[in-house]
Formats: sequence, C-alpha cells, structure tokens
Amino acid sequence: MTPKKFVILNNKDLAVINGSTGLTRIGFDASDVTASQTVTFATTNPCVAIMDNDGVQWDLNSKRVWYTDTNVTVDLTDILYAKGLITTPARITTNVGTYTRNRATDTESGYSWVLVEQVQGATNVPPLLYTKAECPAPNDPAYYAGTTTGAYIPIDTFTNAIASAIPGDWDAIFTVSTESGGDGGVSGIEYTVIA
Repeated sequence: MTPKKFVILNNKDLAVINGSTGLTRIGFDASDVTASQTVTFATTNPCVAIMDNDGVQWDLNSKRVWYTDTNVTVDLTDILYAKGLITTPARITTNVGTYTRNRATDTESGYSWVLVEQVQGATNVPPLLYTKAECPAPNDPAYYAGTTTGAYIPIDTFTNAIASAIPGDWDAIFTVSTESGGDGGVSGIEYTVIA
C-alpha cells in the first residue's frame, strides 16, 4: 500500500489531503444571506460544506448548491431548519387552500406541503401537496401524489420561509484542485509535500 502524502500549508484555514485535493474556506455572515436563505460566492470551485459559528460542519447535497460561470450559490434552508432558525415556514396558495412546507413528508421526487387553511366552500381538498421545486413559481403544478406525477393543481403564490439572522461568522468550504506530485501551489494555495 502506498503511503499517503501530507502537506504543510501557509494558511491555517486550508487543508490538503494526499497532496492532490484540498479545502479552502470563505467566510460570510448574516449580511450575505438573502431573503431566500441563499448565499453567493465569487468562485467556481465546488462547495461541499458549511461550517457554522459553533464549529459544526454541515455537508451539502447537490440540490442545495448551484453554479454559474462565475459564482456558486448555496441554499442554507436545511441548516437553518436544523438549527431552529426558521421562524415561519415557506407557504404556497392554491385555489383550494394555503399550504406550508412540511419536510417530514418529503418524498424522493417531491417537496411536501401540508394544508393549514382551506378555502371556504372548497371540496375534495388534499391534506398534502407535492412540488418538484422547493421554491415553486406561480402556475407551477402542485401534485396530489408524492411521485410528482399525475393530477395536480396550479400554485397561485409562493412565499419564502422567514428565518432569524444567522449568528456570528460562518464559513463555506470549497474543494480546490492542486498539482499532483512535488511541491507547488494553485489558485494562491501554497503547500509543501512532506512524508
């Protein structure tokens, strides 16, 4: 078995493993978080985790990170729910009632919404609806089935969840490719390979 190579970095906020890939942190605070609980970074490196002010690392799934040619945007919604920072869940309205986001009944293909207020006189009102997107737009379908197929009703309005401001300073953790073999550095990350 080939021994692993380790490196020494100049910056304490960086960590490189096996001399071929590494991590770097970009800090952010409440002022960087939008009303839709997202934060955008001017980098194209893949974002793999968020480190909160308590030092807890929150790994991200692919639905929570999206990329453009110049930016990476991270959706913090799951982390904010887990930390108890969501004060009002997201809402959708339809012609039969108002529904709030219900993460407990999500399915593999659908985001779940539970009925909280029925329109007076509406009949055959489903207790749960499912959407393909967590932040659906007006006229997007709200499906009766968790498979997000088949019968649906259109969404009239969508309202983002409301969250308390994140406390303190947080970090987004990005992967960074580095040169393989020997000493070197890429993207301003200087390192020295050691045995």
